[in-house]
Amino acid sequence: MRCYKCNSVLSETSFCNSCGTDVTLYKKIVKMSNTYYNMGLAKARVRDLSGAADLLRRSVRIDKRNINARNLLGLVYFEMGECVAAFAEWVISKNIKPEKNVADTYLKAVQSNPNKLNLMNQSIKKYNIALDAARQGSTDMAVIQLKKILSMNSNFLKAQQLLALLYMQDKEYDKALKILNKSILIDVNNTLTLKYIDEINKIKQDKAKAKAKSKPSRKQPKAVVQNNDREELSGNDVIIPKNAYKDVNYGLLTFINIVVGIVIGAALVFFIVTPAKNSDVDKDYKDKINSYQDKVAMLNISVSELERQIQNLTTEKTQLEAALQEANSQKVDTKIYDVIIEASYKYAAKDLVGCADMLSAIDTTKLTTEAMLATYNALKTETYAKAGDHYNNVAYQAFNSGDYTTAVPAFEKAVIYAPENVGLWYNMGKCYKAQNGGVNNEKSVACFEKVIELAPDSEYAGWAKGQKR
Repeated sequence: MRCYKCNSVLSETSFCNSCGTDVTLYKKIVKMSNTYYNMGLAKARVRDLSGAADLLRRSVRIDKRNINARNLLGLVYFEMGECVAAFAEWVISKNIKPEKNVADTYLKAVQSNPNKLNLMNQSIKKYNIALDAARQGSTDMAVIQLKKILSMNSNFLKAQQLLALLYMQDKEYDKALKILNKSILIDVNNTLTLKYIDEINKIKQDKAKAKAKSKPSRKQPKAVVQNNDREELSGNDVIIPKNAYKDVNYGLLTFINIVVGIVIGAALVFFIVTPAKNSDVDKDYKDKINSYQDKVAMLNISVSELERQIQNLTTEKTQLEAALQEANSQKVDTKIYDVIIEASYKYAAKDLVGCADMLSAIDTTKLTTEAMLATYNALKTETYAKAGDHYNNVAYQAFNSGDYTTAVPAFEKAVIYAPENVGLWYNMGKCYKAQNGGVNNEKSVACFEKVIELAPDSEYAGWAKGQKR
């Protein structure tokens, strides 16, 4: 660990042995930043990319000079398909540590393949087009754009999540689940992806339960066992003792047997068959009542189930609209990406003035992400002072030679990059005055008043007062 003031190697003491600065708090900050870095590295190794990104952002927020954390954050962004955010982190890292920095290798690897870089840039533009289409209700157009994006940048996690969300909105849950399963391979613990998967699984379970309840119950008819054992009741089993008399009247006996059989059959019908039939009728009546009660209960269940489904669908619709609104809120101006990337190229090519000119045209209110704002500030710090000196020299030489047409715009650019330079404002006022034939105008007076405002007790203030007369 090195001292933040003199860059000397620190010992175990609470102060720097070289400059004597108290480094107790600084050591705690660096230690906490490294702790977050190690936690982020552990999550990145198991492909918990969103968790790793969150920890690494905390690490660089605590210690912006933590090069290892910043470079790893860039790699995590790149793996999630967010190439611009990754590029920004590596540019910041290279500005903090220009020499022996692995970020330089990453930047060269990206810049060495212009086609791939162009595809990544196009994928971001198409993503914003898809967001616009989804917001306007053109889901078909949005789906087409998102499919093109994923063909160019298959790891673009936000595009996969938006495509899955649109499939869910169209109730194509199988397609959405297929996309989300690919997303979970990229980032195994992404909260939004897991939320969508859980929502789809709940919808499928509810549908399965509703389908199971809607099927009518089939009751097997009970078999009625008929008693066909009539041998005990047959008249053939009645034993008639033999008559010892020889003049037995067999016709009479036959008639008696028939009568006895009829009597026994009538008794059988009265005592056995009739109660059985009555029992069957009563049972059928009870079965019908039970069947009607089951149907009424089923109808009540169906109504309750439909009401619950309506409630679930309403909740689902609200959640999907909220998720879509959340996705819409992530929209950024892609032109800002293009300008910052182009400015970074100019900086890498040592064209500091060109880089500053591009940065001065950026509307900083549109820098909606921390990475973009950090990149802008880092490039501005490195280039604005040099650009101010450059335009100051051009303007002063042109002013001395009487070339006011060249001098005026050069002065105007110089004060953009060095607004606190009193000499610049004074010379620009003289230039305006000379251009106007030695007579003051609104522009020259404004410049002299600016000099008096910035340095009221300086020599420039006295000169400016004399020029205003």
